[in-house]
Amino acid sequence: MMNHPTINRSALLVVPKQPFYDWSNALTPDLTPVSIENISDYNTYLLEDELFLDNPKKELNKYWKTIFISELFGQWTNEEDYPDLSWELFTHWFDFYKSSIISDLTDAPLYTEEYG
Repeated sequence: MMNHPTINRSALLVVPKQPFYDWSNALTPDLTPVSIENISDYNTYLLEDELFLDNPKKELNKYWKTIFISELFGQWTNEEDYPDLSWELFTHWFDFYKSSIISDLTDAPLYTEEYG
């Protein structure tokens, strides 16, 4: 078996639920509504290594607002229309799944890009 390098981060896959799309759809009533059945691509966020999520509210305390805003911004850029952010709303609008081992299976070098 070949060894593949791992990255010293945990990954958090964030999957929006229908209430998130309901909010977005209400902002764009002239467009075809989006539903979870039509979505198959989700955002992943790299966090510190060894994130366990035994207590998600505590362990994601310094990240969930940034993730929430990023997800909202992906749908709508006017922050004045964003809801009041709370942990309860975050967990109502999103499921999230962690991965504590991230293996790099390519030979391409890693790089970062700044967006936004």
